[in-house]
Amino acid sequence: MLTRRRLAAIAAALPALALAASFTPAFALTDLPYDAAAVQKAIASGKPVAIHVNASWCLQCRAQSSILGRLAKEGRYPDLAVFTVDYDKQKDVVKALGVPRSTFIVYRGGKEAGRMSWGVTEASVTDVLNKAG
Repeated sequence: MLTRRRLAAIAAALPALALAASFTPAFALTDLPYDAAAVQKAIASGKPVAIHVNASWCLQCRAQSSILGRLAKEGRYPDLAVFTVDYDKQKDVVKALGVPRSTFIVYRGGKEAGRMSWGVTEASVTDVLNKAG
């Protein structure tokens, strides 16, 4: 049975519940579409940068993207900008990078710090991302 006191408590809590339900936390790992100028600017800034060569149909790419999503929700790598190259639509970029699909290239301090292709475990993804800082 709802008493006036309980109804008042529920009514007082409703605005806070509505705010909490509408809140979307800011995730780490800024995921951006690959744009050469933006990537060069980010690398030149010295901040940690990752390039992820990804194909929508690639199982390894999907696994890597899922891992990135989990890491973002956990708030890991808050300063890392991840630029995603569409393997099928950006063949010129893929060729210039000289990599297969499902590849990460990471930069730290304005220089390439590591590469990883085909890794589908959280350990393989975090190992390369850790090289970015």
